[in-house]
Amino acid sequence: MRANPFQALPLSRRDFLRAVSVGTAAIVWPIACREAPVPRGAAAYSPRFFDDAEFATLEALCDRILPPDHDPGARELGAARYIERLLTAFDGGEVPFLFAGGPTSDRNPYPDPQTGMPSATFPTNAFATPIPPSALQALHWRAELYGGEAAGLPPHVESQWGGTLRGLREIYKEGLVIVDEVSVAQAGAPFRELAAAEQDAVLAALDQPGVFPNDPVRGATFLDHLIRHTIEGCLAAPEYGGNQDGAGWRMVGLEGDSQPLGYANYVAATDSIVERADHPLSTPNPDEVAADGSLAPRPLSADGAQVQTAIAEFTSVLEALLPGACA
Repeated sequence: MRANPFQALPLSRRDFLRAVSVGTAAIVWPIACREAPVPRGAAAYSPRFFDDAEFATLEALCDRILPPDHDPGARELGAARYIERLLTAFDGGEVPFLFAGGPTSDRNPYPDPQTGMPSATFPTNAFATPIPPSALQALHWRAELYGGEAAGLPPHVESQWGGTLRGLREIYKEGLVIVDEVSVAQAGAPFRELAAAEQDAVLAALDQPGVFPNDPVRGATFLDHLIRHTIEGCLAAPEYGGNQDGAGWRMVGLEGDSQPLGYANYVAATDSIVERADHPLSTPNPDEVAADGSLAPRPLSADGAQVQTAIAEFTSVLEALLPGACA
């Protein structure tokens, strides 16, 4: 595991995965994107909300939050692309891509009813078709992206929050300007042009109080939003613009969506349900059984072990605070 010299923001790669594991329940993966899913082996992405320099800065920032090692970093996973599609959810199309459809993608085939095993037929990717938001959902997301006043949020709602809701589009544009101002002042060049170690040093300076304006409603700064959205972009379904080819899922040991194949399927010839031999539902996978028939689970990676430990610690704390919450 490559060490991350980024110290002021305590988010090394392992800390990042730890944050993901304890925060997953609070993160709504279907956030936003505007276009069809990125095809495997897609060409270079052309930004539409950010200019080329802004997008390069955003990619560099994301890649220092989750830097590459033997696994891809946030740049390769498409986190910046996810963020731009979040910010442009209402820029095109009759239905904004706020919530993906489902339950099937084109990542798994239909089962063969004669054998219960995978067939050669794949469904249309329903994840690529957005679900129309309700009027209230659309108002919420317009306010999040454009700000309360621009979205037409009733004034009495904002008055209850004690401040004006700023749009994420404005926060990102402003934040990227500040990043380069600090970068030029400290390192003599825009953030995107710095070496990784220099970028980490600039990030440490950016994490100091008062560098970015505080969001009076959300209680967060540009950097807080950036970290959250980087996490989402690396682990959300690929249809939202990030998690290129599901590599983010593989990094933390997630299989992703399993339908319509599943793990136990109907076999017409015997009128029974059978488990897939290569990936059974109730018994170990074949590659996790020793020659003598005993269970031999594959060892967790260092990242996987950290995630498992974090989940156990989090649930223990939650159970102590709210007895029965994890029952």
